[in-house]
Amino acid sequence: MQAAVVQDLWLVNLKAVVTLGNLVLLLCLLFIYARSYGQIKSKFALGLIAFIVLLIMHAVTSNPFLPYACGYRRMYALGLFAVLPDLFEFVALLVLLYISRE
Repeated sequence: MQAAVVQDLWLVNLKAVVTLGNLVLLLCLLFIYARSYGQIKSKFALGLIAFIVLLIMHAVTSNPFLPYACGYRRMYALGLFAVLPDLFEFVALLVLLYISRE
């Protein structure tokens, strides 16, 4: 029983770090796209801003600290598979940030 609790805490911490990283990358992208929209006023840049804001909402709500703050204490039965989508999102956001900076 004790090992399951330690594994749950490890997964919660990993998911929290990854979703926090996603949030930081999204805020960087929001800054880049907002600056771009300020310069060129294109609908595409405005659409990117809306997309990034929705992804920020996803990152905030998928962080395990939110359910913990609401009283839910158990991690998903999926184990590491609960963290994999966030890891893939993190890599995708890194690629998008790299492309957007150029």
